[in-house]
Amino acid sequence: MTLFKFSLDWASASQDIPEISLSMTHLTLHIGDVSLMQNEDIWAKTIRDSALVSAYPLAMWLAASWWRLNFEPLPAPGVYPAMDWRMAHEMGAANHGFVWPKVLFASDCEYMQIWAMPSSANNRQSVRYLNGLDSPASVKLVDFQLGVENFISSVLDRLDAVNCRNTDLWNVWQLIQEERTDAQSLNYRRLEAELGYDPDECPDEMMSQTQALEQTMGSEALTELAPIYGKSAGGSAYNVIEEMLASPGLIGTPNAPSLQQSKSTLGKPWRRAVAIARELRESLSNKNGVIDNKQLYALLGLSTAAVEAWTPNARHGAAIGIPGINKQIKFVPRKKHPMAKRFELARLLGDYILTENMDKQWLTSTDLSTARQKYQRAFAAEFLCPIEDLQDFLGNDYSEDAIEDAAEHFQVSQTTVNSLLKNNGLIFSPYTNYYPEAGLPYKLGI
Repeated sequence: MTLFKFSLDWASASQDIPEISLSMTHLTLHIGDVSLMQNEDIWAKTIRDSALVSAYPLAMWLAASWWRLNFEPLPAPGVYPAMDWRMAHEMGAANHGFVWPKVLFASDCEYMQIWAMPSSANNRQSVRYLNGLDSPASVKLVDFQLGVENFISSVLDRLDAVNCRNTDLWNVWQLIQEERTDAQSLNYRRLEAELGYDPDECPDEMMSQTQALEQTMGSEALTELAPIYGKSAGGSAYNVIEEMLASPGLIGTPNAPSLQQSKSTLGKPWRRAVAIARELRESLSNKNGVIDNKQLYALLGLSTAAVEAWTPNARHGAAIGIPGINKQIKFVPRKKHPMAKRFELARLLGDYILTENMDKQWLTSTDLSTARQKYQRAFAAEFLCPIEDLQDFLGNDYSEDAIEDAAEHFQVSQTTVNSLLKNNGLIFSPYTNYYPEAGLPYKLGI
């Protein structure tokens, strides 16, 4: 379990509004064994393990951003976040004249992913934060929530002890606690956040359409699609889904075997995916070797001819599978290139295995970094190109030519091969689209 903990050591009051001045503290934030608040006090020329700040603006930011922090994922690669997204996910937005470390929070629905970088060397502020994270930390979402709850409660207890009551923070936090215990309110706030809105900012018409879509496709599927077709896309979800429903698609009756590993909820999503892919291969008596298109498509109940003839009629941000009668599914892929289409259908196969016990849940494949999408990418990569087979094929030759040959042999992209090698610690690669991500998704700092 990765540690996520705020520590407070209350300090004397400053000259400011009461809730700010009475919550001055020497603050630390630990992510694992890294202290993100360790800093150089430029004026005192001293290294300190904590930062002297007011806890109130940070607590207020965490409370005001609660729903989006917990339910709104990182935008897809190549999509630069809008300012309102950054204000809800970057710690620097706590502001109020204090210097905060560059820390980014983004949920993948199972874990809170945390990125951090030290202050720049030419930082002209009074405090220069010294530590960052070499790679993003993953904190279980429940542990993140508990850490935030404890922090906000500590701030409220402090203010109560010094007779500073009925603050905006107290009112906001009370409302959040009430909404979290009411299933209808909780679902409403979750939908708002997934669509990219702060509380009570989503237009009524969009929310009504979204709630109707949730009844049609299931809440798990909507969680994957809402961030793509919500506020950032001008709220196009309803029209896009109607287009997909009207599409002829590819009709198949999947016949993938039931797998024991698919019932596990333990471990990171990519680890579960690899275990499921290996179990599926064993069930097919093809533990090693290439999975050809005929075998892949047959698992989805599709013919090779139908798949090869398929071309999407529009550019969409997602591929879907729509359940029909007699266990049929209408697949609506979005990829045109044969290799990309093959990988996408392998992802949908993985999604089907994951969701086969969820009645009438749609299959969804997107470019987001939710736990479900990480699982799909890892499943497709391991199923089509098992890492042990890949190593045997390459024979410790990780040159560009060898990787090209491997990609052709396993009928996957070079990006997939590079990612598998990198994620298994065999090479350093700039490709970071598959399971453990590395590096910052964009330049931090408000």
